[in-house]
Amino acid sequence: MTQQLNAWKSEFGDAYTDRNLGEPERRITAFTKMLEGLDIQKILEVGCNRGNNLVALRLALGEPAQLEGIEPNRHAAEVARQNESRATIHDGDCFALPFEDHSFDLLFTCGVLIHVALADLPRAMKEIFRVSSRYLLAVEYCAEEETVIAYRGHNDLLWKRDFLKHYLTLFPRLKLIRQGFWGPQDGFDDCGWWLMEKADHESE
Repeated sequence: MTQQLNAWKSEFGDAYTDRNLGEPERRITAFTKMLEGLDIQKILEVGCNRGNNLVALRLALGEPAQLEGIEPNRHAAEVARQNESRATIHDGDCFALPFEDHSFDLLFTCGVLIHVALADLPRAMKEIFRVSSRYLLAVEYCAEEETVIAYRGHNDLLWKRDFLKHYLTLFPRLKLIRQGFWGPQDGFDDCGWWLMEKADHESE
């Protein structure tokens, strides 16, 4: 358990869930364009909160897609189960994913790794890499250098980083296949996104 994870599992995380309602329908176009032409049917969102991204992905990919989420905040997980009843929502966190290696076509985070301290970041990324059979997606606040962002009176809960650099440093055989920027017009905060592929996925 980390300091940051403790915060998100507490009433602090409950309040975030109730405050950030979101509009998942506005994200459909962004996800559709980003995943266009890729054979992805089994997806896990790590840190799914209210399940807004899972709702958008269901609408973008259709009924055959198998969508799952994992969320450390119990209140958020219950809201996600109500919002996207066809997705399976697990209680848990990015440091110990309860799945076998290579279980999903795509694993992704959206505004999650920004809340992981630098010392703990490799542990989270290694779990995400382990459970993905092919694709990894990071949708996160970005900056070339590690940047602390004051967040609701705290200076140890939010960082901007070059998340692509962190992934490629840990896993040099990852290939960046698509990247871009999503903003309010796409239904997101201002986020960079990087879609990566395991170069040796066919041998797994």
